[in-house]
Amino acid sequence: MMMANELPEDLVTLILLWLPVVSLLRFKCVCKSWYALITHQNFVRKHLLHNNSNTHLLLNAFNEIVGDFVISTISYEELQITLTHPLPPPFFGNSEKFSISVVGSCNGLICLHAYDTLNVVIWNPTTRETKVVPESNLPISAPSGYCTRIQGMGFGFDAKTNDYKIINFVSMYELNFNDYVMKDVKEIIYQKEVYSLSTDSWRKVDGPQCFIFENPMTYTTGMGSWLAYVNEQDSFVLSFDMSDEVFLKTPPPDNVTETSLFVLNESIAMVALMPVDEKWREIQYDIWLLLKVGAKDSWNRLFTIGPSFAKIHRPLGFWKNDTMFLSKIDDGQLFLYDPSTKQTTNLQILGHNDSMQLVTYMETIVSVKGGNESEE
Repeated sequence: MMMANELPEDLVTLILLWLPVVSLLRFKCVCKSWYALITHQNFVRKHLLHNNSNTHLLLNAFNEIVGDFVISTISYEELQITLTHPLPPPFFGNSEKFSISVVGSCNGLICLHAYDTLNVVIWNPTTRETKVVPESNLPISAPSGYCTRIQGMGFGFDAKTNDYKIINFVSMYELNFNDYVMKDVKEIIYQKEVYSLSTDSWRKVDGPQCFIFENPMTYTTGMGSWLAYVNEQDSFVLSFDMSDEVFLKTPPPDNVTETSLFVLNESIAMVALMPVDEKWREIQYDIWLLLKVGAKDSWNRLFTIGPSFAKIHRPLGFWKNDTMFLSKIDDGQLFLYDPSTKQTTNLQILGHNDSMQLVTYMETIVSVKGGNESEE
């Protein structure tokens, strides 16, 4: 039987590209040459492309039994919880209890943020690597005495430079937090900051002065999007190109106000809460798909959910063939809705409804260190 170092490197590479991440993590210990190969940036990129069907779902929810947030892996096909992850440092084992949100999921890396703090972590749940993101040391362009708050955040991949980025929407205001949401946008100072994993540093970027709704970012390939507004009755989709670092605005469909953003078929989907009658005694969800960012006339209404059960469910995202995940408002029960049959399926997965997030996740060997680990 040939030893590992007797096989041609090209053949070894081809064999290893077919292996799952768990096997690659073990085979890093075979010899120094295999470690160097598996951790090399070129191999990581090839393995990412070769195994792009290795998709799961991550469910982030507050667990009342343990009294903390719990992140679980759900099998994409069977829709059953296969693994529960402890929160990574600095969240796990900390005496403080944070409200944890998933900022984004990209190429196997998860960005987590503790609400109303500066604690941000980039985490690979498969390799268990963790990167604590340093706080921004950029000067704040606000008068003395102003309060500072991270109003919104995003995470994504810059394919041009092979880099992972975090964008912060920092708001500065002079009144207390309770008055913050009542302030006019013109009375708040805004600053946009981008963190680069490859340089481990922050820098300012230019962008529109607007208020970001407190909702998670929606990430499509190379583009992060949020709901935003200048005047509260005039909301729009604000998108950020991770490579070119420019912002794009997309007005919503006419007469649509109460909305959430998700990803459907690699495009931005808008779930709009709409009244069936003038007094909102009955409601429904209209599902819209954005075909081109920046073009209002490219919204396409796909289907409607309700009104029979719309009041007791909250949308969480999409699965295959336009089927949609919903959580029950009273107990956080997870359901799947099929628009073609208009039937719901109970998934036997529970969570705290207000805190539940569901994101797609791919097992990879992408390092949270950024760049080529073997060159360090």
